[in-house]
Amino acid sequence: MWAGIDFGSKTAGTTVICIGNNEKPLDLVASAKKQDADAMLLSVLKGAKPEFATIDAPLSIPGVYLNVNQKTDYFYRSVDSTLKAMSPMFIGGLTARAIRLKDECAKFQLPLFETYPAAFVAQFNLQKYYHKKETSNLEPFINTLLEVFPAKVNHAQLPTWHHVDALIAWISCYRMAHDQHLTFGDDEGHIFI
Repeated sequence: MWAGIDFGSKTAGTTVICIGNNEKPLDLVASAKKQDADAMLLSVLKGAKPEFATIDAPLSIPGVYLNVNQKTDYFYRSVDSTLKAMSPMFIGGLTARAIRLKDECAKFQLPLFETYPAAFVAQFNLQKYYHKKETSNLEPFINTLLEVFPAKVNHAQLPTWHHVDALIAWISCYRMAHDQHLTFGDDEGHIFI
């Protein structure tokens, strides 16, 4: 069993976790508005005990801060530049929360890996309907995604783009578990899709 997480603001109700092994329908759990999303995730992860999980959030900062390498970029890790991801520094609070979640998961032997649904979509040429400001594109995107990567999930379980990104994060887990994943990055950080 694996878990994919779309990580949102702490109390906005935009965090979703997708969990399961695809032998039966996947479970999707969303945080509620004003609920502590980090506490909700820890509760679900501790209860479900997946083999590992992926999260759509930076799990490291640029190496210049840690003297990891000779690079001097204060905003982007190499993997961010490669995949055109946001700077971990720009979304600093979210980055800090994600790194703390990774450390909390390590306490109960749950590896947490970084993924990036937008890079997944680009890698597999699924961009046609992946326009997250357009809710009308949600249904056609889900249809396209499930044609390419069959997952035991029904459309009613995917009412928002946050749910879809959690499913994409879970698909990255599935790919990792079956040695089908792609790895991007270096000693600053890795993204798995």
